[in-house]
Amino acid sequence: MFYEMDCSCLPSVRLVDRTTIDPPYIHRRRKANEYILYLIIKGTMYLEEGGKKLELIPGDMYILDPMYEHVGTRASWCEYYYIHFTHPALIKLQDEGIILWNRLAKKRGRALQSNKYSYDLCGDTRLYLPRYYNLAYYSSLLQVEGLFNEARKYNENQMEYYKTLCGSKILEAIILISRSYTSTKVFTQVQSLPKSYPVVEELLTFLNEEYVKKITSNLLEEKFNRNFDYMNRVFKQVTGTTIFRYLTRVRINRAEMLMQNATLTMAEIGEQSGFSDEYYFSRVFKKKTGEAPSGYLKNSMKSNLFTNPFTNMEAKEEEYVE
Repeated sequence: MFYEMDCSCLPSVRLVDRTTIDPPYIHRRRKANEYILYLIIKGTMYLEEGGKKLELIPGDMYILDPMYEHVGTRASWCEYYYIHFTHPALIKLQDEGIILWNRLAKKRGRALQSNKYSYDLCGDTRLYLPRYYNLAYYSSLLQVEGLFNEARKYNENQMEYYKTLCGSKILEAIILISRSYTSTKVFTQVQSLPKSYPVVEELLTFLNEEYVKKITSNLLEEKFNRNFDYMNRVFKQVTGTTIFRYLTRVRINRAEMLMQNATLTMAEIGEQSGFSDEYYFSRVFKKKTGEAPSGYLKNSMKSNLFTNPFTNMEAKEEEYVE
């Protein structure tokens, strides 16, 4: 089962904490009037909800639904987080098949193609959250734990807007869980992908953070300890574009954003976007957008609208290394 959530709205968090249960204690029978999210850190939790027996282990995230009664079925030691929340735009979905998978894949694909400095292609605020999911990537689990801890501190603060801050951290954690689920689903559903698929996510992070550096195929081979052609093939399977075409897109998007700062020269914009010199920057920018940087800036300022230059344009595959 999945939930569709409008993530433009914050969840209202009543309780958030980390605790342990010790035998002989077991969860009492109850039917809550709110959603309860459990994240198991250590040990095992045994529950029954709506007639379904659950055995939750470390890394498991499970959402108890207010529609069902739940009860502990077996005494065991367990350490876990619990979040009691409501949300004004949370819809229960029964579909767990190809239709939902297509939605997730489409959202991931559109995000990878979007201009990160605008809302084009990525303005959809619908989020798909599995009711049960094991956070298979340890890094994702640590990030979610960190956000839950921040939410706990805010919820205990009692200063103005503390509930808003608490809800924002829980929403951020929910988004990370949804992202992690999509990544796992991509790997398990697309049988043609190799086992090294997770390196694509590492590549995406590296390219988006280090685009100013001189990035070459040799540098990527050394950093990720894999053959470049192999990485490029996997990257294209997942994202629909090559590594250096994606890098060029990131750099052009960055340049477009910097053009809104009237104090920067074109040379400075090019340098801060990862291009080696002004001439090289101008050549690549014109090749990708159809306009020289100065003309593009002039037209954009007139309309007060910056658009993604890649939306309707096929980029020629080239290895831009600076």
